[in-house]
Amino acid sequence: MASIDIGLTLEVHALYAECASALDVRDFARFLGCFAAACAYSIRARENVERGWPIALVACNNRGMLVYRVAAVEKSSFIIPRVQRRLVSGIRVLGAEPDLRAEASFAVFETFEGETTTLFVTGRFEDTLCREAGALKLAERRCILDSSIVPNSLPYPL
Repeated sequence: MASIDIGLTLEVHALYAECASALDVRDFARFLGCFAAACAYSIRARENVERGWPIALVACNNRGMLVYRVAAVEKSSFIIPRVQRRLVSGIRVLGAEPDLRAEASFAVFETFEGETTTLFVTGRFEDTLCREAGALKLAERRCILDSSIVPNSLPYPL
């Protein structure tokens, strides 16, 4: 087993927690703050990834596209109000700077007003990380869903 940089591991854990917390309270500015200036974000089904298919449910190939997607979510009147909570676990740091990668499992739970909480989606993050002004940022986040079937829509980032 390779040596573990505890400081770097704690930084990665803090970044993952910040990202999940920001989304749970719909603070999209904080969420965007987790990403580098040059970044990409995608949501794909595991089946498509395993088959090497480039099909994505959401594909933001640059920061401008990610900012646009977040702005569309914030301004939409078509999204049914809901509460989402994210659990992120099994965070692993892979590689070392400057070729830093990390991965983690996630689960998103969803509650509509007057209804019970349900499991919305599960999957894994495959991330490429970088430093900007000394802070750890997401250069690329690949959200890979365990299922190719999403029970509702994907209005909010994962």
